[in-house]
Amino acid sequence: MQTVKLRIGGMHCGGCAEIVRHVLEQEPGVKGCSISLEHALARVAIEPGQSSAEQLERAVSRAGYTAERLAE
Repeated sequence: MQTVKLRIGGMHCGGCAEIVRHVLEQEPGVKGCSISLEHALARVAIEPGQSSAEQLERAVSRAGYTAERLAE
């Protein structure tokens, strides 16, 4: 299991955070996700080889938000 941290841009309310969480949890290889609206941060547990930070960033982008991977 690997944790990917993403800075999420464009979230303005709890509904936005739920959309981002739902989008991320639908990606293959994602085992869990937590979103902090206050810190504009997503922590995503992924199965290495089944998902990647780049895939997660694209999924968030398709939903209308921005995502940038944060270094561990």
